[in-house]
Amino acid sequence: MAQLEERLAALEAERAILRTLYAYGHSIDAGDEARWVDCFTADGVFAAWVTSPDDPWFRVAGRAELEAFIADHTRPPDPAHKHLVIEPLIDVDGSNAICISYFAVLMHHDDAPLLRVFGRYHDQLAAEEDGRWRFRERVAEIQSMRPGLPALAWGRGRP
Repeated sequence: MAQLEERLAALEAERAILRTLYAYGHSIDAGDEARWVDCFTADGVFAAWVTSPDDPWFRVAGRAELEAFIADHTRPPDPAHKHLVIEPLIDVDGSNAICISYFAVLMHHDDAPLLRVFGRYHDQLAAEEDGRWRFRERVAEIQSMRPGLPALAWGRGRP
């Protein structure tokens, strides 16, 4: 019975982590700032790098910086975009987990859909007191980005 309970707990943890991964995309695409910030621990980090993890494109840490980041993020209808998470590989160790997944961002531009960027997410998550799994750290490894498009992050109101 103990083995069955362990297996069930692992499946429940993976399912809850997937819910966090999906909530991230749905909230950023809908402009639901509070829900997006709630995907992170209080001291959570969101970062991205293009050429080297030692040279981040940006890094925001803690609630105040996360709130400022998402407040200045684009949202539909200008431009319409969809953040997709693909093939997540989740490893749970008690109340901590790591996840590596592919990502892609689709957007509407010049009256057509296009692939804006793709890469991999490197996530560290923690199960918190309320039972929710949140990102302790989410790092986007950008492997390809379409040039010449309007800014996405910090882009609202910018050309």
